[in-house]
Amino acid sequence: MTYFLGVDQGSNSSRAVLFDSRGDVVASASQKVSYSRRDNECVEYDADHLLDSVRNVIRQVLARAGARLAGDVSACGIATQRSTALAWRADGKALSPALSWQDVRARSTLERLKHGEQEIMQLTGLPLTPYYSASKLSWLLNNADSVRQCAGDQLRLSPLVSYLLFHVLENAPYSVDFSNAQRTLLFDLETLDWSEQLCDRFGIDASRLPGCAPMVSDYGCLAESGIPVRAVCGDQNAAMFGFGTPGSDAALVNIGSGAFVLRQLARFSGSSRQLTGIAYSDAQGVSYMREATINGAGNALSWAEQEWRTDHLAEKLPGWLTQIKEPPVFINAVGGLGTPWMRGGMPSYFLGDGDHSTADKAVAIIESIVFMIQINLELMAEEAPLQRIRVSGGLSRLDGLCQRLSNLSGLEIERTVIAEATARGVAWLAAGCPKSWSESREEHEGGIMLFIPQHDPALQARFRLFRSGVQQLLDNERAAGARQ
Repeated sequence: MTYFLGVDQGSNSSRAVLFDSRGDVVASASQKVSYSRRDNECVEYDADHLLDSVRNVIRQVLARAGARLAGDVSACGIATQRSTALAWRADGKALSPALSWQDVRARSTLERLKHGEQEIMQLTGLPLTPYYSASKLSWLLNNADSVRQCAGDQLRLSPLVSYLLFHVLENAPYSVDFSNAQRTLLFDLETLDWSEQLCDRFGIDASRLPGCAPMVSDYGCLAESGIPVRAVCGDQNAAMFGFGTPGSDAALVNIGSGAFVLRQLARFSGSSRQLTGIAYSDAQGVSYMREATINGAGNALSWAEQEWRTDHLAEKLPGWLTQIKEPPVFINAVGGLGTPWMRGGMPSYFLGDGDHSTADKAVAIIESIVFMIQINLELMAEEAPLQRIRVSGGLSRLDGLCQRLSNLSGLEIERTVIAEATARGVAWLAAGCPKSWSESREEHEGGIMLFIPQHDPALQARFRLFRSGVQQLLDNERAAGARQ
């Protein structure tokens, strides 16, 4: 039998999963990764810690598979967290931490580019925001001594994936796939290459950036095993294909540290309210997706644990989501308001008065995630009707979250037992997109759980309060800006 390896380097862990020719899990390994959050703006990783975690999980999963089976692994795919970036030398030495996609320390530097925001969105498909890599790389150039002191021809500025590929592949390439390149705000969606115009605006020499390649391409072989790497992409791109080709009538909701709503487009079209991204690319062409980002998902629970000085909220939530019937409404701006508002530096708070219990407030946070997902589903449905929603990611394990989303959207929610959607998606791409993977053993054995919409007027009422509260927050911001 032939096997395929999927590697997923995410915000909280690195994972490696081996799949057989039907797309079923044979072996897996994972390692937690930690980041430093010095304040609400600076979030960074030790780049070598991330690299070591990727190497470790690859070694572990191949060891668990056994020598004979590991020898039959015909291809590997690698997915990474997007918009995380760093500076490093041509010899592979990191010159900076890896600044997380959550890092917004360069927010103030974007003010001078505000006048060109519409043009930037037209070129890149993305709004002007510090969550993407360009402002992080610009900040490193201007503020990190080790980066300023590096000789020009030795300096490399790149998404995290380029650093990882250089170190784990035999040929030590300096390359990036289209999907990760796009999340820099420096990539032109039409030319599929770096935009000299955007590089100039951000003060970045395009020659310091990696070469761009399609997501499905021959990247080289893993250094220790010789397994060819045939797919590289962002983690959310991979998650979209975790169950095969999704179809344009379906939306995938992937809920981890952040939440992402993804929908493959039948043809390219821009949007002023949501993101346009590259869903798939190979030597023959490119397909596109509509995307929405929600910053405060799992991160909001981490924020709550720190604010409330409590632990293990996620473990208590299944029971609380069943028990709590009338939680307060939480205006969730943790990490900044994501799509469609794209505003940072705003407060998070509970509407109304009253002394709410920890259980009440934790359920309110989960409902706020559902509310933001629903707002973005409604925007996608305005373009073309949605028939189904598939959920994945750690927080999708919460039945209460899935049922609320079904009740609010009026659509059936499909949740599969396949937990490794990102690793499975990138392995599927590396395997050549086999149709048999959409009919895996887990699904044949009743592995899909359906959540059927139920009438829930109280949830609808809280949703209306949430929308009004977010609008009031935006109005207050505009009024404060006018006073200045």
